[in-house]
Amino acid sequence: MLGEAIPLDEASFVVVDLETTGGSPVDDAITEIGAVRFEGAQRVGSFQTLVDPERPIPAAITHLTGISDRSVAGAPSLATVMPSFLEFARGAVIVAHNASFDVGFLNANLLRLEYPTLPAPAVCTAKLARRLVWPEVPNVRLRTLAGYFRTRVQPTHRALQDAEATGEVFQGLLDVGHHLGIHTLGELYHACSARGRPNFAKIALAERLPRGSGVYVFRDRNDQILYVGKAKDLRARVKSYFYGDERKKVQDLVASVTRIDAIGTRGELEALVLESRLIARHLPRFNAHGKRWRRYAFLKLDPAEAWPRWKLARSGDLSDGVVYLGPFGSSGRATLAKEALEEAFPVRRCTRSMGRRTRFAPCALADMGRCLAPCDGRVGPDAYRAIVTAMVASLETPDELLRLLDRRMSALAEQERFEEAALARDRLRALAEALQRCRHDRWLTEGRLTIAAATGERFDLVGGALRCDDPDGIAPAAPIGSPAPRDRADELAVVRSWLRRHPGRVVACDEAPSEPVAGGRELADVLARIRAADDAGGHGRSAPEPSARPGRRRSRR
Repeated sequence: MLGEAIPLDEASFVVVDLETTGGSPVDDAITEIGAVRFEGAQRVGSFQTLVDPERPIPAAITHLTGISDRSVAGAPSLATVMPSFLEFARGAVIVAHNASFDVGFLNANLLRLEYPTLPAPAVCTAKLARRLVWPEVPNVRLRTLAGYFRTRVQPTHRALQDAEATGEVFQGLLDVGHHLGIHTLGELYHACSARGRPNFAKIALAERLPRGSGVYVFRDRNDQILYVGKAKDLRARVKSYFYGDERKKVQDLVASVTRIDAIGTRGELEALVLESRLIARHLPRFNAHGKRWRRYAFLKLDPAEAWPRWKLARSGDLSDGVVYLGPFGSSGRATLAKEALEEAFPVRRCTRSMGRRTRFAPCALADMGRCLAPCDGRVGPDAYRAIVTAMVASLETPDELLRLLDRRMSALAEQERFEEAALARDRLRALAEALQRCRHDRWLTEGRLTIAAATGERFDLVGGALRCDDPDGIAPAAPIGSPAPRDRADELAVVRSWLRRHPGRVVACDEAPSEPVAGGRELADVLARIRAADDAGGHGRSAPEPSARPGRRRSRR
């Protein structure tokens, strides 16, 4: 859009009005052009000319405008007039009442005369009036608005007089808009394009917000938090909610809001972290994305049990000796990773409680060789514990685990068992993503860590928690640790994601950050192949075609 950041009092406007032989830009012609130029609020010139339409003027048009065939006899043609009008309007924003009509006629004729069309967008005073003064006026006809603003010139269906009346109406609308926080061309364009109008006046709530980055908080009349968001430009982002978003949720939000607070931050990362903390703390009813942590799940294995097995858990309490994997985005993702581990290591899957001497009939998995079946004594405690120890160790050095699962997926595809191969791919992906994510999180949560980002920002992390001012006046956030609790997982995730997009360097740390090398390359390779297959052949569990079998081995460096 043309110069969105230009203040309105520094912008140039040309208010234009046309008289024509009819309503079709293709079949009808222009008979008169009138225009008034403004620099900010100052009128600096006018333009008016009759135009020979080179065709008869209908009697109804003559009755309405007073322009007859005799009136335009000897008038210049549009080809003669157009260069002068374009020079008069150069560098200005076009303004018109019902602008689509006037701009449509001008652009159709500009194309016919092989000129570029007028720069978009034009400002329509009818649309602007619907946002700013309706329902204070019964309609947005030019004559009604001229009466509302008590313009010096009244519209008469002649081009110059109508342009002058429109110009005065436009200046009146700008005065109203100024009190609602419309100060730049960009804000004016948004106001014209806004579809919603009942709550547009609340845009004034955003006027005192800063222009910098930070977090904004929508509150209702009881001071309850309705919504929390972050933005690089707080004022512009908050104003955008009032520009006619048709989604019912947004309309309900702006209808309920009575106060908007802003918390300035040093940059985007701090804003992301504060947004995540406030959502987890207050659970605003209009936030959906930031509350997904309530669906998160973990895999839990307690080696102290007589016959340890993987269990789904809703939280990780970091108890000594308990092994956790996660958090996963949902129980479904956690279940896929659990099935991958059970496919590689034949630990028990039954949920029945078992002591060291418990005995009961085994399930079908025992006969299939997919469970060690401690339930009927086929394996002793020492042999079973050795399998569990190897499984836990594979989470730290997953090379062989990933190769085993990759080979199984490839074998299923080679046998054209595509449904099973797709399921094996999904299980492998869920496990590999969890292992990779846990590695990144452990790197971030080892004591104190100071990072200088490529953006020039400097951040201090304590146990993965970014040090920043708490908007609620609460003590600094406690360390997150690994695995991250469900309600802090999103906070750690935004740090991880932001640093991936903005690489930096470690300035200081309590312990030298280290990435476990064993399995790191294998993790990256497996995920790269699976994601490439998804991009090429779609997502989900549908059976892959023979020409796009999942998990086909590639040469490795």
